[in-house]
Amino acid sequence: MISDIRKEKTPIGDILRFKLKGPISFSNAIRRIMISEVPTYAIEYVDVYENTSSMYDELLAHRLALIPIKGKPLSENEVITFVLNKEGPCTVYSGDLKSETGEVAFKNIPIVKLKEGQRLKLECEAVVGIGKVHAKWQPCNSTYRQIGEEEVEFQVESHGNMEPEEIVISSLEILKDKAERVLKELETLEE
Repeated sequence: MISDIRKEKTPIGDILRFKLKGPISFSNAIRRIMISEVPTYAIEYVDVYENTSSMYDELLAHRLALIPIKGKPLSENEVITFVLNKEGPCTVYSGDLKSETGEVAFKNIPIVKLKEGQRLKLECEAVVGIGKVHAKWQPCNSTYRQIGEEEVEFQVESHGNMEPEEIVISSLEILKDKAERVLKELETLEE
């Protein structure tokens, strides 16, 4: 049973706190699924057409991959394409990534500084993945502390790509699907 639900807005993502009664193993399963199995978007493919900045293409791609992309994926085949075209002198921010179908969660994340005459032109694709594969797909930080024999207080801190309550709901749906698959397998053994 869930109780004492509170949501806080912060500049770097929303935090959801709630109490959950039940076995500690159940709480830990929910926490682990939130971190590693809830699908989100992250930049996976980067085509650099021009980069005269002081940053290597590989480091640039790594920085881009860690920028949270808003939205709950509807299918695992969805792709969001972003383009970036900037000329110095300026600081290139995450908000400079333009897309017709998606947006970054935070527009003020610095990517690279460009000096006079330096250019950065690229195209990148955000694809659906899970945190079990790479940390860039983790939607949140999730912790709990035990406050009773079978009661915990959860804290779910969103990275900005999904609302924390969406993350909790998705993790419960995933856990339910896993339990149903186990039950179905057990039923086939009985026959």
